[in-house]
Amino acid sequence: MGFRDLTLYVVRHGECEHNAAGWAAGHDDSPLTAKGLEHARGKGRVLAEIADLSTLDFYASSLHRACTTMELLREAAGLPTSGYRADRRLMEGNIGAHSRLPATEMLRYPMESVDQWHYVHPEGESVADVHARVGRFLETLTRDSVLVSHALTSLVIRAHYLNLSPEQAIRYHMPNAGILRLSMGTEALFGHE
Repeated sequence: MGFRDLTLYVVRHGECEHNAAGWAAGHDDSPLTAKGLEHARGKGRVLAEIADLSTLDFYASSLHRACTTMELLREAAGLPTSGYRADRRLMEGNIGAHSRLPATEMLRYPMESVDQWHYVHPEGESVADVHARVGRFLETLTRDSVLVSHALTSLVIRAHYLNLSPEQAIRYHMPNAGILRLSMGTEALFGHE
């Protein structure tokens, strides 16, 4: 049995200060805003409604904004805050020297002249690199799971699960609110704004 036979609940961290300011964050960390804290709690309430929590494994990116989201999600779902594993393979893409650029400028730069999937940010990594890293993580899953990650890692989790080409995958944007359920080759978004 592989990860495509499992049900995955994909959660992007709640809104963080970088998101609110319009900055690209990557591996640069940022605390959740008041809205982001509510996003995280809301995800927990939604998860408790749509899933049997006793059957799930829980994983989060090791970045603070994802771990905080996971802990608040678990608390709102009636679970102990510490019952998850942090995994660096779920971290956001490393945008290297593009960290803290306005997101619109960082996103526009590679789109003007290069292949977005293979473009390597200066001192960072490409979407293809993140896709490979996250793929190695997904191959280790053995049970239905909740995965708290980031915009780009959510995009590549979805791409792996639905077996999408780079062209099909690249335009997806996971909101800070809501839970994406990937199950039996389908997707559904719950509790988004």
